[in-house]
Amino acid sequence: MKKFIEKFFKGKSSENKNEDLIDSSLIEEAVAVLLLRAANIDGKKDTKEIDAIKKLIIQQFDYDEQKTNALISSASDKEESSTDLFEWSKIINDHYDLDNKKIVFRMMCEIICADGLIDPFESNLIRRLSGLLYISDKDAGIIKKQVMKKKDM
Repeated sequence: MKKFIEKFFKGKSSENKNEDLIDSSLIEEAVAVLLLRAANIDGKKDTKEIDAIKKLIIQQFDYDEQKTNALISSASDKEESSTDLFEWSKIINDHYDLDNKKIVFRMMCEIICADGLIDPFESNLIRRLSGLLYISDKDAGIIKKQVMKKKDM
């Protein structure tokens, strides 16, 4: 009986690890999709924005360049076929606390500011995403100003 219980709980433990890996990759893909949407919202993905996305993914998720490129490729396909932000922000809301959501929001702001300009579509995206991630207007404004100051905008 003892061996059965140990085996049962070991099985559950490995299932949870697999679920954690799936959750982790799904969350990382959701973040990448949102970053790519930020890069593409003005109608043009420039190399500065893509390079900034790669840098942020490597820093945030501790990826190597090969894994980063694979994530961006997969997320790019999903971003192009996706019509809304809700499905991706929901994944982030379901798995991240407020502090982590602020990190994702900061990453979005960094991508939007990467080319040195914020056009009306990008500004609208920032406002929508802060609402979808339940980040207060005050906090969103502070984060945006910090990123803009860092970029000397």
